[in-house]
Amino acid sequence: DGRGNDERMTLKTLQARMPTGTLDGHGEVAWAPSLGWNIDATLAGFDPGYFAPDFKGSINGKLVTQGSTRADGGLDISATASNLGGRLRNRPLGGNANFAMRGAGTAGGETTYQGDVALTLGGSRIDAKGTVGNALDIDAKLTPLVLSDLLPGGAGTLRGTAQIRGPRTAPDITVDLTGSGLKYGDYQAQTLTAKGRLPWQRGSGDIAVRATGLDVGLPLSSVSLNARGAVEALQVQGDAKGDIGALTLAGNVAKRGNAWQGALSTFQFVPVRGASWRLNEAARFSWDGRNGSLSNSCFVSSGGGSLCANADWPRRGLAVKGDGLPLSLAVPYLPEREDGRPWLLRGEIALDGTLRPVGNAWSGQLNVRSSGGGMKNSERSRREVLSYENLVLKATFDPRRINAELGTAFNSGGRIDARIATGWDDYAPLSGQISANTSELVWLELFSPDIMDPKGTLDARITLGGTRARPQLGGQARLTKFSTEIPSLAIVLEDGDVRLDALPDGTARIAGQIRSGEGTLRVDGTLNWQNTSAPLLLTATGQNVLVSDTRDLHAVASPDVQVRYAAGQPITVTGTVTIPSANIDLERLDQGVSASPDVVVLDPVNPEASAASPLDLDLTLVLGDDVQLNGFGLEGGLGGRMRVRSHPGREMTASGQLQVRGRYKAYGQKLDITRGELSWSGGPVSDPILNVRAERVIGDITAGVDIRGRASAPTATAWTDPATSQSEALAYLTLGRPLASASSDESRQVNAASAALSAGGSLIASQLGAKLGLDDAGVSDSRTLGGSVLGFGKHISPRLYVGYGVSLLGTGQVLMLKYLLRKGFDVQVESSTIESRASLNWRKEK
Repeated sequence: DGRGNDERMTLKTLQARMPTGTLDGHGEVAWAPSLGWNIDATLAGFDPGYFAPDFKGSINGKLVTQGSTRADGGLDISATASNLGGRLRNRPLGGNANFAMRGAGTAGGETTYQGDVALTLGGSRIDAKGTVGNALDIDAKLTPLVLSDLLPGGAGTLRGTAQIRGPRTAPDITVDLTGSGLKYGDYQAQTLTAKGRLPWQRGSGDIAVRATGLDVGLPLSSVSLNARGAVEALQVQGDAKGDIGALTLAGNVAKRGNAWQGALSTFQFVPVRGASWRLNEAARFSWDGRNGSLSNSCFVSSGGGSLCANADWPRRGLAVKGDGLPLSLAVPYLPEREDGRPWLLRGEIALDGTLRPVGNAWSGQLNVRSSGGGMKNSERSRREVLSYENLVLKATFDPRRINAELGTAFNSGGRIDARIATGWDDYAPLSGQISANTSELVWLELFSPDIMDPKGTLDARITLGGTRARPQLGGQARLTKFSTEIPSLAIVLEDGDVRLDALPDGTARIAGQIRSGEGTLRVDGTLNWQNTSAPLLLTATGQNVLVSDTRDLHAVASPDVQVRYAAGQPITVTGTVTIPSANIDLERLDQGVSASPDVVVLDPVNPEASAASPLDLDLTLVLGDDVQLNGFGLEGGLGGRMRVRSHPGREMTASGQLQVRGRYKAYGQKLDITRGELSWSGGPVSDPILNVRAERVIGDITAGVDIRGRASAPTATAWTDPATSQSEALAYLTLGRPLASASSDESRQVNAASAALSAGGSLIASQLGAKLGLDDAGVSDSRTLGGSVLGFGKHISPRLYVGYGVSLLGTGQVLMLKYLLRKGFDVQVESSTIESRASLNWRKEK
C-alpha cells in the first residue's frame, strides 16, 4: 500500500506472504532526482528457501536498509539485521549483522565493502568484521563452525581465527585454525591444522599446515607443509604419505618484477610398489604469465634409468627424454600370474617427446625405442617364452587427432606391425590395422602351464574401424600346423588349425580342429567383444579323441560339449562326454595328482589358495563297453551313464547309475562281482548308493559278501548258499573251507576279517586317528605284507613321517619311515615281518 508522485513513493505497507511466514515493512523509495530508499521490515517466519532451496527455514527479526545515489554517480548501500531468531536449515538461529557498500563513481574510483556479523546457527558461532576494497582488513573467529550447519553436504567442525590485511592483490595472512572430521562433496580431512603468519611482499613469516586422512581427489594418510618467508620470497618444504607411497619435496619461489622464478631442490617419491624416483639436481623454473621455462630436470630411478624434461614455452616448447629405462620397472604393477611365478623381464627402453604451440593450438610427438627384450618363465629357463628386437613406436598428436605406428621383430623371425589413427573423445573415428606373424609359439606357455613345446604358425591381419566408444574389427587370425605336448596327460596334439574371423557386427566366428591320437576335436563358436554381457559361445565335438595316455589312465573320449562365458558370470559347461574306451590303474591314479595325506608342503609357490573360476556344470558322462579298471584287488570294467551338476557355491551332485564288473580280491581270495551298481539320485557325487555283490564258489557252496548303503556309511554282510552263519561264510570266503577245519592261525585270520567287516574298516580307523591326533589312519594295502593292514601315521617333523600297521589277514606287522630330502625328493623305507623295501622317490606336482 503506497502513495507517491513522479519522484518518490511512500510505502505505508509492504507485505510479502509465504506458506510459513511474512515480511511486513514500510518506508520510502525515490527515483528522482536520484535513486534512494529507506525501508524498515519485520520478519516473522520468513522462509529464505523460497529464493535458495538449500536454505529453508523460518526466520524472525528486524531488517533496516538504506541506499542513495551520490552526486558523482556512486551508490551507497547499508543494511542492518538485528534480533535474528527462528530456525534455518532446521537449526536454531540467532544474532545480528551489518553491511555497507560505497560504490565507485561513474568517473571511476574504488568500491569498498564494510560489515560485521555475530551469528549463531545450530552448534556454530561466527564472529567476523572487516573492510574489502583496494585494501583488505578482515578478522574472523569461529567458535566453532560446524560445516553441516552452513553447507549442505558438509560435515565436521572448524574452529580458530583468521586475519587478512593489506593490499587486495597482496594481503598478509595470519591463521590459527583446527578442524576435525571435515567433509564437503568429494573432499575430506580427518584432521586439519593451519597456524602461522605469512606476509605477501616482505618480512619473515612462518606458516605450517598439517592434515591427516586427506582426500582431495587423491587419498593421503598424512600431509605436512611448511612455508617460510613471504609469498613473493618463499621457502617451501613438505611431505605426504598415502596408499600410493611417500613424497618429499623442497623448493623456493620468488617474484622478480612481473615474473615468478624458483627452484625445486628436492623431490623424492617412494611408491608402495616398485622403484623409487628422486630429482638428480635442482629444477629451475620461471613464469611471467605468458612465457615459461624449465631447466633440464632429471628424475633417476632406483631400478635404473632416468626421465628428463626441459621447457622454453612458447619458443621451443616442452621436451621429455628417457634413457635406460628397464622393463622390470613395470613388474610391480603387472597382475599376478596364475601359476604364482614372478615376471622375469629383460630389456630397456628409451623415449623422447616434444610438445610445441602451433598458432592457438599445439602439437606433439613421442618416440619409443628398444633394441631388444624378452621374458622368461623361470630363472632356470634357458630360453625366453617371449622376445622382441628393434621395437619402434612413433606417435604424433594435436588437439584433434592421435596417430601412432608400432613395429618390432617378434620371437626369432616373427613380426608385429600396427597403425592407428583416432581422436581424443569417445566418438572420434577410429581406423587402423594390426598384423602379426610368427612361427615361434613358446609364449603360449604363459597362458597354460600344462602345455610344452608348442609349434605352428600364427598369422593375423586385423583392421580397426568405427569409433573409440564402439570399435569395429575386421580381418582374421589363423593358427596353422599347430602341435604341442601335454606331459601331465602324456598326449601330443597335432595338425591344429584354428581360425578367427572378425565380422562387421562386432562379433567374431571361431572355428578349428586338432588331432589327438586317432581322433579329431573340432571347435566352433562365436565371440562378441562390443557387448560385455554377450557371451563367448563354444561347441567342442569329436570322435575317439585321446584325452590321456599315462600309465595310470589311458582314455579316449567323444565329446559333444557347449561352453558359455559372459563377463562377471560363471563359466557354463553343458553337453555329453562319451568314453568308448579307457584303462584305469587305480593304484597309480591314487598316487597321482593330489598330494597324499602324509605330504607336508614346505615351500608352496603360492601359500594362499587362489579361488577357482566359478563353474556351472551340467554334464552327462556315458561309459562304453571298453572301460577297464585295475588295482587294489579289482580286475574288471565300468559302464553306465550319469549326469553331473555343479553350481557355484554348492556341492557337486549327480544322478544316474554305473555298473562295475569283473573280479575283486578280498580276504586273500579272488571274488567274482556278480552285481555292481553305483547309483545317484541327485545327491553328492562323492556319496553314491552302493549295491555290490561279490562271490566265490567252493564245491557245492557259494560264498559271498553284499555291500549296500551310501559310500559314506556302507554295510557289509557275508553269506553262503546254502545258508550258514556269518562266521562260516567268512571261513569259506577267506579259507575256502568250513571253520571247523581251520587251524588256530587261520581262525585268527577269520576273526580279523570279521572285525574289519563289522567295524567298517577304514571309516572307523580314520575317526579314531583324528581323535588321537594322528595325521593318517585307516585300512590300506601293504606290498611288503601282501595284504590289507590297519595303519596309523604321524609327522614327527615337517620332513619325517612314521607309520605303523597290523595285518588284517594274518599276524604280520609293518613299520614305514619317509624322509623328505629336498623339494620333490624323499626316501621311503618299509619293513615288515615278511620282507623289507626301500625306495628313492621324486615327485613333481602339476
